[in-house]
This record gives sequence, structure tokens and C-alpha cells, in this order.
Amino acid sequence: MASNTSKKVVIVGGSLGGLFTGIVFARLGYNVTILERTPASSLQDQGAGIAFYLMIPPIQEAMKNLGTSGAPIVDFLEQYDRTKTPTLTADGIQANFDGGHEGSYVATPPKMEGDGIANYLSGVRVTDLTEVDELVEVEYERVDGKKVALHADIVIGADGPSSTVRKLLLPEVERTYVGYVTWRGTVKESFLSDEVRNLLGTKSCIAFTKGSQVVCYKIPGLKGSLVPGDLFANLVWYQNHDPAELKRILTDSEGVSHKYSLRIGKIDSKVKEKQGKVAAAILPPQLAEVWQKIESPFVLAVTDSLTTKSVFMNGKVFLVGDAVATLRPHTTAGTSQAAMNALLMKKVFDKEGGMSIEEWEKTSVGWATFAQKLGVQMGNLSQFGDHPMADNGELSSKT
Repeated sequence: MASNTSKKVVIVGGSLGGLFTGIVFARLGYNVTILERTPASSLQDQGAGIAFYLMIPPIQEAMKNLGTSGAPIVDFLEQYDRTKTPTLTADGIQANFDGGHEGSYVATPPKMEGDGIANYLSGVRVTDLTEVDELVEVEYERVDGKKVALHADIVIGADGPSSTVRKLLLPEVERTYVGYVTWRGTVKESFLSDEVRNLLGTKSCIAFTKGSQVVCYKIPGLKGSLVPGDLFANLVWYQNHDPAELKRILTDSEGVSHKYSLRIGKIDSKVKEKQGKVAAAILPPQLAEVWQKIESPFVLAVTDSLTTKSVFMNGKVFLVGDAVATLRPHTTAGTSQAAMNALLMKKVFDKEGGMSIEEWEKTSVGWATFAQKLGVQMGNLSQFGDHPMADNGELSSKT
């Protein structure tokens, strides 16, 4: 849409939600700038590819009711992926936005007539939003401390569960810890025993004990490789921890306390050693082996947050993805929510889209409210209830 080339969009948050939305606007002809807090050096080589697994039926049906196939990530890639890579990675998504970062294995896709300019700035921290006539002023701070202001026609808050944009607009909405964490990590399947590799196969394995659930499945390897032996076993381990334990776990190897997460390489060696002993004691031996062979796990506190609004400043500022609702990971719908929000955004800003801003807000908040409530129910059953599969000493394998 050449008529949009003079319009500017600023997106706060450069993970998948921000990239999905940025691609939509750039393809509509808007000039898009993404502001990402994490430095560029920390964004590279952050794990392997992402596997496609069916979502739970209630989530899938709710997405179908919004006009998607029930798999909005697939719908998004069918409409917007110009790289035609066989597996989804953050590199592939960013390549569709701005060509990808230097050294990416994904070929830079061609620009098409009518595309807007795409710009990705990392290592910047947004500090304020101000409505100035028909525009929004976005103030951010660079790593050198210098403050910069951008003016945009549209601003998107895609900056996750602890969204700065949401805090500026809805300071009363809080992100709250719900009593358990996810320990996560990957290990190359060639490092695992034959027994474990055969068990994983093409299936996901699930095990329950009281206050603990672990899921393990294969995902594409580095650079999206699907070659046997290059694949990774991806382990997600939900475990209950009270606030005092959480503080201990989230104190990193340098003694610095963090609120919600520790990234790869930051877990204290004593914490990792203790968790290894717990794994040996309560996990099935096959999954305990996977955990023990994960060189650099990371940990995330499971949290809840939910907004009642997602549009502000007379339709110039929007919240998307985790900034609208932090979904419990049991729903497997966090990335799908972001993709769905982006696809529906096209219906608002494409002249033939047919959706009003008011309809978009009602849809995004309504769906998020449903999914968030369902995730809470699933988490409460899994972690604090009497799950029918808990403590049976068996390993469940699901296709």
C-alpha cells in the first residue's frame, strides 16, 4: 500500500510478537521501527528451532471461531513467509521483517513493491509515551544513556509479560507469581542414550508427580536442522516453589537477584546441582538423563497478568501478545496469541480488512481472557490438584 509509506509505526519489543506485527505493517507499506531492550549480542544463538504441536482443543476451537484455521502461526507463515525455510526460528521471522541479523543462516528474502522500511534497534529501553496532536512520541534510552524520541502514527506494545507500555498506560495491572516455575533446557539428541532417543522418537513424553510435571519432545536443531542427530530434546519441567525458594533460585551465579527469570548460563552452580538431585529422585530415569545432560538450563517463574483494555490514545497505541495476557505455558498458546493478534491487525489497517479498532480490542481481550482462565485451571490441576496421572510411576508418551 504505497499510500502508507509516509506513516510510521513504532513497536516496543522485538521478540516474535513484535516481529509478527512488524511484518504485517511493513507489508502494508508502513515504515516500521522495532525497539528491543535486549542487546544484539544476547539475541543471537538463543536456542534451536521451534516445534509445531497441536494446541489443546478448547484453544484451537476458540481460534477457529475468530476466522483462523485454528493454527495462527501456520496461517501467518503461509501469508507472510518469503524465506520458505522448512522450520520456524526467530532468525527466519526476523529475516521476513528486515533481512535478519548478520550471520543468519536464513537467506534474505526479496523486498516487494509497496513494502515499508523496516528497522530493528536493540539495546534500547523505552521510558515514556506521550500523545502529541495526531502522533505518539516514544522516548527511549540507549545503552550509552542518551535519550532519543521518535514520533509515530501507531505504537504497538509487544514487550511481554512485564510490558513497559502496559505499565505506562495501565499501572494497576500487575504481574503475579503463581507458585511454580518452569525449568527449561535443550540437549542434542546425539548426546542421549539409545533408550532415551528411541523413547522420544516423534512423540512428546509427559510425567507427573505431586507438585511437578515434566514434558520432553524433539525440536529442530541449530539453524533449523532436521537431520537426525542434530535435533534437540527440549525439556520443560514445572515445579512448585514458595517465594523464599524462588528468591534462592533466581539469585544468579554472581549473587544478583532477579524477579522472574534467569537466562542461559546464569543459574548458580549450587542451585543447578540441587535440582539435579531432585531430578534423579522424582523424574523417570529417561527424563532425569535428559535433565542431567542439559549443560545450560534456564528458569522462568510462571506468572499471571491480564488487561481489560488493549487500545489507547484514541486508537494510536495497541497491546499485543503477552502484554495483553500472560498465558500459562500449559495452554501452548503464547506464540499463537501473538500471531493471531497480528493477523487480526491486518484486518484493521488493510483498507479491505473490514474490522474496526473497537472490534479488534473486543476480540483480543475477549480471547485472552478465555485462554488465561483456562490456563489457570490447567495449572492449578497440574501443580496443586489431584491429577489422575500423578504418582503412578509411569511415563506417558503422546503423539
